[in-house]
Amino acid sequence: MYQPPLRGHAIFAGKRVLLIDPHQTTREVRARVLLSQGIEVHLAENLSAARCLWRPKLYDWILLDTRRNLAEEALAFYEQISDASPQEHFAFFVGPPKYLSLVWPNEFRAFESGNQQWKETVNRLSAAA
Repeated sequence: MYQPPLRGHAIFAGKRVLLIDPHQTTREVRARVLLSQGIEVHLAENLSAARCLWRPKLYDWILLDTRRNLAEEALAFYEQISDASPQEHFAFFVGPPKYLSLVWPNEFRAFESGNQQWKETVNRLSAAA
């Protein structure tokens, strides 16, 4: 459960996320929510751009919208990064915005949607980090 930060510091301050989402509108909304939590966000509209931005140990999380990428390409990207840097944390967007999977491609998990969906998503990612 989310707890307010101590001494006025954002609980997520200093965390870095690579967000890969080809759809500009959702990419910008997702980035705003992450930024509002003190997370540094690097944006990529496709897997090619993400490959150029990615460096080992640079990101705390890589968030990939798999719905707008070919499954084979998304899986190849995941495997490439996992092989090069096994400690990387991935989260996959696999359906309408209410779905988040931390274990794709092996399993899918769905979470309830709601107005606070992205805030809760950020909290889940932080707890798992």
